[in-house]
Amino acid sequence: MWLATAIDPTLRVRLTGRIVTLIKAHGYSAEELDRFRHFQRLSYEILDSTAQNLRVGNSETEATRMLRKAFHLAGAHNYFHVPVALFGERSAYPGEFGAFEALPTERVLKEGDTFILDAAPIFDGYTVDTSCAYNFSDDDVFRKLDEELPTLRRLIKDRIDEGGTFQKIAWEVDDYIRERGYENCHKKHIGAVLGHMVTKADTDRLASWSYKGLAVKQVSWFLTRSRLARGKRRNMTPNWNHTNACKDVAPYGLWAVEPHLASGNVGVKFEEILIIDEDGARWLDDDLPHHRRWNNFTGNRLTP
Repeated sequence: MWLATAIDPTLRVRLTGRIVTLIKAHGYSAEELDRFRHFQRLSYEILDSTAQNLRVGNSETEATRMLRKAFHLAGAHNYFHVPVALFGERSAYPGEFGAFEALPTERVLKEGDTFILDAAPIFDGYTVDTSCAYNFSDDDVFRKLDEELPTLRRLIKDRIDEGGTFQKIAWEVDDYIRERGYENCHKKHIGAVLGHMVTKADTDRLASWSYKGLAVKQVSWFLTRSRLARGKRRNMTPNWNHTNACKDVAPYGLWAVEPHLASGNVGVKFEEILIIDEDGARWLDDDLPHHRRWNNFTGNRLTP
């Protein structure tokens, strides 16, 4: 049963007699989806190459500096959120992990550490948000956690196709994680999000405005819609979480989905774009670095 809604979250203004789309949030053409796919792959390539170049003794601050430099060279000069590196126990969001504790610290990478790299660069107005967990040692806890992620990926897509609400799906993912004895870390994300909307912005002069690396236009749009959703306009929410703002059926658009679970000092996640439209739900790409890793340890092709 397919019940997603086509609520129009696009921001348009009239300038000198013509309509200008400042933020586009659904109704993308095949060409636009190809651009999102290209930029998502590019972002993952940068995460992956940075991960391969990290060495024991590098700090989170150094890792995010490497990411910023690589994104800048690739043409991304501002972000929906700045690059993040989480080393060792910080990959598991330990304890009462605050909303801004994910910002980089001087914690250094140690032998055998799991670590997470996460970035939301904006390329030519297209926002992508990507994240991946890494461990280059033979760590059984990391492997067991990582093996849960493709199952969660399938579950999330299937529940959208069955007409599930964002709230119901978020709670089912939470149940899945806790029933296996793991901790749900994405409930500690800003907004407690399992996912959030990503958009395409008009590349006008406003596109270059940023504050400490954050894109003013995209972030302002997101915060405004989040505030509206906390009132009576639930269908305005750009967040996907377990709250009552997500009780309605899934809105059309592109959603960066990021299940994050942990056991002890080891945390894993992925983050990639899910398309929701009149045809149902489908992942933007099925050939990303973490997919290939999953295929290697399962011996099976990833089921889209």
